[in-house]
Amino acid sequence: MSLDDIKLTPFLVKKLYENSMIDTEEITKPIRNGNAAKDRADAVVEKNIVLKKEPIGNIKFLGKNAKNVLIIVDEKEHTFLGDDELSFLINILNACAFSMQDVVLVNAGNSDDVVYENLNTQFEPRIVLFLGTEPQVLNFPVQIPQYKIQAYNNQQYLCASSLQKLSSDKEEKKKLWLVLKVLFGI
Repeated sequence: MSLDDIKLTPFLVKKLYENSMIDTEEITKPIRNGNAAKDRADAVVEKNIVLKKEPIGNIKFLGKNAKNVLIIVDEKEHTFLGDDELSFLINILNACAFSMQDVVLVNAGNSDDVVYENLNTQFEPRIVLFLGTEPQVLNFPVQIPQYKIQAYNNQQYLCASSLQKLSSDKEEKKKLWLVLKVLFGI
C-alpha cells in the first residue's frame, strides 16, 4: 500500500484540519416552485467560504471562547486556577448551561498583557466577568459595582468576588446566581 492509496473519511479530514483558517459552510436555498415538496427537492446547495477568527495575541487562556464570554481571575499562585476553584467555576458554568468550550478564562495575576485593549483584540468578548479582580487595574474604561450588570461598548460586564470567597460564602453565591440568571437569561 502506498501513500497514494490512503483513504481519509470526512471525520478524519475534519479532525486533521479543524484549526484551518478557512472554513466552509453549506447554505441550502430552495428554488421557489410553489410546491413545498418540489421546492425541497430542487434545493440548491451553495458553499460559502468563511474566514475563521483565531485568537491573536500573547495572553494565555483556557477554553474555546465559542460564545465570546471572557472570565478574568487574579490568581498569582496558579497558572489559571487551583483545582477546587476550577471545579467550582465549572459547576457555575454548568448551572448557566455553559462549558469551558463556551468561555475563555484568563488569569490577570500572571501577565502584564492582560489589559482592556489586548483582551478586546484577542477575544472579542460579548460578556466579561471579573472574579476577584478590579477592572480599573486592567485599564478597563468603566467602573463596575459588584453584582451589577454594566453595559459599555456593546459588551456586558459583571464584577463578583473571587472564586475562593464565592465557594465558601452562601450570601455571595446567592448574589452571583441572581445576577447570572439575568445576564444569561436563565
